[in-house]
Amino acid sequence: MLHRPPHRGIGALSTIKGGGLVLLPTANLWQLVTDARQYKSVNRLLAVCPPNRLNNPELIFADREMLLSWFPNLHPKIDTLLSYHGRVLTVKVPATVSVPDSMVDRRDEVAVRLALDSFCYRLTEDLEAPLAGCLALSEVSAGLPTRFGKIRSDVMRQADFTVQRRQRDQLDTRAAVTIRMDDDELEFL
Repeated sequence: MLHRPPHRGIGALSTIKGGGLVLLPTANLWQLVTDARQYKSVNRLLAVCPPNRLNNPELIFADREMLLSWFPNLHPKIDTLLSYHGRVLTVKVPATVSVPDSMVDRRDEVAVRLALDSFCYRLTEDLEAPLAGCLALSEVSAGLPTRFGKIRSDVMRQADFTVQRRQRDQLDTRAAVTIRMDDDELEFL
């Protein structure tokens, strides 16, 4: 089901479907996102916002069903935690063949999470696929992009579309919780 996008977000879905990069606010930080199924776009995303210790690329899913379609063997503890966790929760899971190679880390894992922001949720649901996202940081950024004003101009210039919502808001300043399964135990990173 396609949702009517909010006035300030019109153009985001068509940009992503066309392989473009969209700058948008998520539940806690500004991110640059694209369609995770378009590998060329994912590689461009990672060139603009290179992975580093602060900036790990992640897949953002609309809901549990979409997540399970990409990761059918998700550990039940992680499935339960994602379903009931109230804050932004990023989970490192073993990569599957659906995941672009450039998003897989040295442990053969990829970071995943569910969209908690309503616009981000609707965008992924309408796309019918996860978003590949990175924090809106360049290699020389100082500080997390919790406000639109903290995004460097070099990152802004690379976005094909910028969502015009929440630009004056201070997003959630609490860091996302990141976990992975280590054998049968949850490991908080």
